Formats: sequence, C-alpha cells, structure tokens
Amino acid sequence: MVREATGADGVVSGPRRTHLAYVDGMRALAALYVVLNHAWLQAWPLHPYGDHPQGWLLTLTGWLDHGVFAVVVFIVISGFCLMMPVVKRDGMLGTGGAREFFRRRARRILPPYYAALVLSILVGAGLLAARTHTLYDESRPITAWGVVAHILLIQNLHVRTLYQISSPFWSIAVECQVYLLFPFLLLLRRTLGNAAVLGGTYIAGLVVGNAVDGTQFVGLSPMYPFYFALGMFAAEVICGKRTKLYVWVGASAAVVFLALSMKPILLKMLWAHLLVAICGMCALIVCAQWPGNPLARLCAWRPVAWVGSFSYSLYLVHFPVQQLIWQNLVRPLGLSREATFAIMVTLGTVAIVLFAYVFYLVFERPFTTQVWSAVRRLEPVEEPV
Repeated sequence: MVREATGADGVVSGPRRTHLAYVDGMRALAALYVVLNHAWLQAWPLHPYGDHPQGWLLTLTGWLDHGVFAVVVFIVISGFCLMMPVVKRDGMLGTGGAREFFRRRARRILPPYYAALVLSILVGAGLLAARTHTLYDESRPITAWGVVAHILLIQNLHVRTLYQISSPFWSIAVECQVYLLFPFLLLLRRTLGNAAVLGGTYIAGLVVGNAVDGTQFVGLSPMYPFYFALGMFAAEVICGKRTKLYVWVGASAAVVFLALSMKPILLKMLWAHLLVAICGMCALIVCAQWPGNPLARLCAWRPVAWVGSFSYSLYLVHFPVQQLIWQNLVRPLGLSREATFAIMVTLGTVAIVLFAYVFYLVFERPFTTQVWSAVRRLEPVEEPV
C-alpha cells in the first residue's frame, strides 16, 4: 500500500483524509523516555541499591525516574488506536467480531514479543554477569516458571515473575489483558454509554487496586483499563465537533502534575498516574483538532514519527541491549556515573534505536495488520458551526 504524502502538521494531502502522524510521534516520545529512564537507572540504580545523583544533577535529571508514566501513555494510545476503527463502524468491532479481533491482536503483538523474549533469555542467561548491581538485577534469576509465565503473558500476576527476564515485559502482559476486556467495554458502551465505561473501569480499578495493594498480586495494575477507556473516549471526541474544553482540561492536569513534581515522592501516588493519563487523552484530542499546535508538529516531525513506527520493537529490546552496551563497552572504561550516563543517553540510545529498527524489520513489520493503517486514514474533524 502506498502511503499518502503528509505535511509538517500531519495532515494528508487529498480530500477528506487526515493522517494522524502525531500518534506515531507520541509513541516515539514515550518509548524514548523509557530508554532514557533505564539509562538513568543504569548510572544511578535507585532500586534496589538506593543510589541517586546529588544537587544540581538531581534537579536536571530527576524527571527521568518515572518510566511507568510512559506505560500509562502507551495504554491511552492503545485505547485510542483500537477505538478509531470502531467509531468509523458505528460502534461495531468489525467482521468476525471478538474472535477476529483477538486473532489480529495476537498476530500483531505476539511474534515480536516472543522474539524479544528469546533474545532477553539468551542475553540474560549467557552473556551477562550474574550480578551487575544495576536495575537489571531485578530481572534475575531466570526460572522455569518465569519463562512459562512470560509465554502465557501472566508474568504480572505474581511479584516473583513480575520483573523477571526483562522488566519492561510486565506492561506487555497488562496490555494484552486489557485487550481481553475490549469487546466487553464496547458492549458496555453500546448499552449504557461512555459514562458507564469510564465510571465502571475507574471504580473497578480503585476496588481491585485496594485489594491487591501490598500483596504479591500488585502487578495486576487494575487502573490500566481506565486509562485504556480514556483513550477510547478520546477517539470518540475527535470525531465530533471541535471544542477547547480539552485544551483547558489537559493544561489544568499538566499544571497540577508539575505542582506534584515539586515533591517527587508525590509522583509515586495514583493521582499522578491519573493526571498523566488525562494529559495523554487531552493531547490526542488537541493534536487531532488543532494539528498545527507545537506538540502535534513535534510528534508529526518525520524523524520522531519514524521512531514511532517501530516504538513497540524499541520498547521490547532496549533493556537487554542497553545492559550489553553498559557491561561490555562502558563499564570497562571505569568512568564516573555522570560520564556513564552521558554516554548511555547519547551513543547508547542511538545504538539501541538502530538495533530496534533492524529487529522491527525482521520480527514486527511482517506481521503488521491493516488496523494501524485504518487508524491513519480518517474522516476530517467536523468544524464548529
């Protein structure tokens, strides 16, 4: 399929078509943030070793200690992308129903995931030291049950397997479990409306979250269906009339989030995650309805959107590759933590991105379905009367 030419604002040339290139860019920024977060923790492994930068360096780089926020944004974007074709079909899941939906999702998600799983096992079992005193130690040791749990995508259901093999994989399990709820959420939307979807997932998340908090099942992440529902809601909003309401909602959430960041301990709270999800929802809406705004232009910028096209592969493989670079190329130099960080976020990140692109060409692109293409080609947003 030939892709239409796009301008800097992300709008496809040609009548009644809109190319949401900014969505690719948002995925890229989220994935790159995770890479930088782990590079920061490579130099100052807060967990489990309790190290951290000091003074002005902490002020400049401390914002990198929140990789989970990028996962929240990924979940919001997933809800948005999967809901857009449904909105165009008047709320219908499509030919084949839930069964065909799950088949397409499996074909899209599982091949690169299993390839990255094999890569991570080979790296962790054969190429890395048993203890490195870095964040990677949380992924060791690799157990038989851990491998089985990852194959079944249930590693997040027990704390012993939550971070095993490659710690970012926990979120893949969560996302796949949210996919299982998607047909039910659509049914709830058709029968009771969007308010029931948003309210139901939020209340259920709070109830289940309180039940598992502090237990071995904390990796269940019960608020993520609500974040996914926010993305679904954003898809419906952009197909309606343009409104500035979400400009103000997103700006307010961002201001509150920045206020919380003045005391970093507050960013560990659930409210901070909710604010990030709301900001992600509003960013999707605002970038669709005002494609000329600075954020939309940044995300639709060709190099950023290019990285976004293989952001899934980048997320899957960056952790073991980053550890290999650090252990075999950077650590032997005996550099300071500051110099280690500088190398890992520059040359290390470039090397990881290039490796991820090759991985994408081999293990992801051959299995890409038409779902994402359908998201990219939409009817234009209706202008206000």
